[in-house]
Amino acid sequence: MLLSEPGPLSASHGLMLPTHPTTAEIILSITSIPERIELFLSQIAWVEQQIVQPRATVIWLGEESFSPAQRSALTQRFPLPPEVELRYRPDLGPQTKLLYALQEFPDRPIVTADDDTIYPPEWLALLSNAHHEAPQQIQCCRAHRIRLLDQGRLAPYRDWDWLATGLRGPSPLLFPTGVSGVLYPPGSLSAQVFDHETMRRLCPTADDAWFKAMALLQGSSARKVHAESLTFPHIPGSECRMLWTINVERNDTQLAALFDYYQLYDRLHEAQHAE
Repeated sequence: MLLSEPGPLSASHGLMLPTHPTTAEIILSITSIPERIELFLSQIAWVEQQIVQPRATVIWLGEESFSPAQRSALTQRFPLPPEVELRYRPDLGPQTKLLYALQEFPDRPIVTADDDTIYPPEWLALLSNAHHEAPQQIQCCRAHRIRLLDQGRLAPYRDWDWLATGLRGPSPLLFPTGVSGVLYPPGSLSAQVFDHETMRRLCPTADDAWFKAMALLQGSSARKVHAESLTFPHIPGSECRMLWTINVERNDTQLAALFDYYQLYDRLHEAQHAE
């Protein structure tokens, strides 16, 4: 796995950064769980250190998991700047990090981030610049290329072209991985993204798979900010209940369920033949 430590991404990738901090019309959307929220909030300085600042940062927390006393304790222990907000909503699993933002900020580009990762100061600038270059495309820092078997079915997830080195896109075959951040423009996902019942039945823990299926239904492609994928360091101590350990045996099952239910294979075949 490629590891890019926080540092001079602009120098190594040719990014033209603003000379002064700027604010983009972007919503930064994150979710967390009780086991990690305090550790995450203790490291949230990376948001304030972004060269390009989001218009707002919303941390969505499952209302069932936090009592009024716990909510008050979080607010008192971790004072947040005015542009960073905790919002409590019914827990939708890992998809919580995007679904409520899509509902409450329908006209804004939304960038998702994970609560176990530290993002370098150039990170949001990378995504924002890429969005201005291709405003209709889903932008990401890290992606795999989907592989199809000769029979037309999905190859096992472990056999995909990991990190999709050399392929920037846009391409329907690029599968963004949320750990490094993804920017979703308004209207880039099908309205069926809000079908919570089907989501829970087909892919309760595979948020990247759900959002990719909704992008394909909408006819949206993904595009990496660079030909190389970028992976950022985890917050030390955040390993409890990391989703990749839960999904490692479930990815293929959930992906197959989604692609069968929504009949998505033709869209991938067309993209593969066009390459």
